[in-house]
Amino acid sequence: MTEENEQKVDKPSLNTRRYETIAKAVTALKPKTVIDMGAGEGKLSMLLAQIDTIKKLYSVDPSNHALAKMEKRFADHQFATTPIIKWGSLYYEDQEFAGADVFVLCEVIEHIDEERLPQMMQLITQNYTPKHLIITTPNAEYNTVYELEDMRHDDHRFEWDRKQFEAWCKAVAPNYDLHFEGIGTGHEQYGAPTQMCIM
Repeated sequence: MTEENEQKVDKPSLNTRRYETIAKAVTALKPKTVIDMGAGEGKLSMLLAQIDTIKKLYSVDPSNHALAKMEKRFADHQFATTPIIKWGSLYYEDQEFAGADVFVLCEVIEHIDEERLPQMMQLITQNYTPKHLIITTPNAEYNTVYELEDMRHDDHRFEWDRKQFEAWCKAVAPNYDLHFEGIGTGHEQYGAPTQMCIM
């Protein structure tokens, strides 16, 4: 689904509302170290970099093309904390990420094959052991509102409904307290277009 199509239902765009909601959640946690994993072009990191409690912000992506776009986006901006642009992947351990206050996966998990998710989550929760983990992913139920017969993007390996996402979070992060909420214009039957878990 393109951002243009999403705007038929969500104004401002769902992307904008998602980033703002995550930034608000991160602000409330008062972290010193934050990992924005799968940061893409750095739009979320731009907001996170304005949070004055953060002393170290890693903007991480496995795509060199995305890293170059981040460098261009961040140039000539004044930040409370300048993001550290770094190549990284959830398939490889990087001890620099261990012990972070907040680890963010914004629209990342649906781009990973489901069978690889347990290993990825084990790396985060058992090796990196962040104090908090924030995950967002599409709510598959809401695709009916968008009049979609398939998933929202060609690169998505899966899309979960709310019960599936909640069950998965509880299974992969048993030692965390979980809070779930929707992002975007909600529907009485289908919920919100994006689902978020704050651990």
